[in-house]
Amino acid sequence: MNRIMVLTAMTVLAFVAAVKGDNPTVAEVTHQQLQAVDGDGVGTYSATDKVSVTGIVLNNPEEMLVVSHGTSGMGGQWQVYIQGEGSDHAGTAVYMAERYVYMGGGVYTTDQWLSEMFRMNHDPNTGYTFNIGDRVRVTGWYMFHNGKTNINEKHKTDSFYDVNVELVTPAAGLPQPETITLNLVKDASNQFIFDQTRATGGEYYQARLVRVDDVNITDPCDWAPNNTLTVKDKTGRTIPLLLGYGDGFTRYACPTGQISIIAIFDQESSANTDGYRLWVTNYDGNGLVLTDRGHKRGNLPGDINSDYIVDFLDFAELANHWLQQAPGL
Repeated sequence: MNRIMVLTAMTVLAFVAAVKGDNPTVAEVTHQQLQAVDGDGVGTYSATDKVSVTGIVLNNPEEMLVVSHGTSGMGGQWQVYIQGEGSDHAGTAVYMAERYVYMGGGVYTTDQWLSEMFRMNHDPNTGYTFNIGDRVRVTGWYMFHNGKTNINEKHKTDSFYDVNVELVTPAAGLPQPETITLNLVKDASNQFIFDQTRATGGEYYQARLVRVDDVNITDPCDWAPNNTLTVKDKTGRTIPLLLGYGDGFTRYACPTGQISIIAIFDQESSANTDGYRLWVTNYDGNGLVLTDRGHKRGNLPGDINSDYIVDFLDFAELANHWLQQAPGL
């Protein structure tokens, strides 16, 4: 009887292991290989279960999505873009969320989510806190979603599906943004250009840092964190502009007139062949280029709102955020 029970237990464990995939295959791939698509814009990479890519971090996750604990929807969300280097002209989004309840993948507890945020924000070997401009290696499962292949947890909280980020070179530096004009990604009828080979159009710039000059924001009244605005050039071509959660969008007014924009060229579309957009995660208030270069000149200790003077406005902002903490840091 005992032997039968042991054999039964071993059979169950073997079945679970087989379903779960105890030894998933992993390959070091380029971003271009991972982001390959078919004629319908659907990702085609399937050679291994997991992949490992190396590149430069383009954004701070807390400025792109709300990473703090949430009790509805996806809860807290964490995402960074990693850009390939040299001839690897592509990039990849790395994503995870607190609540996968709608996908049947579980929900992190508050403490588990904070632990995961700490793990994802720090190099496991040195404890170094990842930042924009670091060169990192990301290893994990992948999933195609709305036009691009993301590295993620396959929407499961089980540690088996963890994504791992390792430091390769601290402060390697942000890549030079690639200067583009909207006619490179939209045709004369203002429709997005889709190229299955990813040699032209929106696919060529997807998940990379770009610069668009001599454009204006047509709806400055919508200027606010996580809002989508419209950018227009002199030919009449337009492209959506998504703002992140950086405090610059509440601290400074929307830049007016003809400006430049430095942004991550993103895609989010159920059709998979359109839906390209510019994503700016923070703004330093310079008035001419919608971008974030960190602290402005005259960075006085205590000058929280960066207006070159330490006064009660700084104290008010300090009081407004008193005892708040940055999740995972």
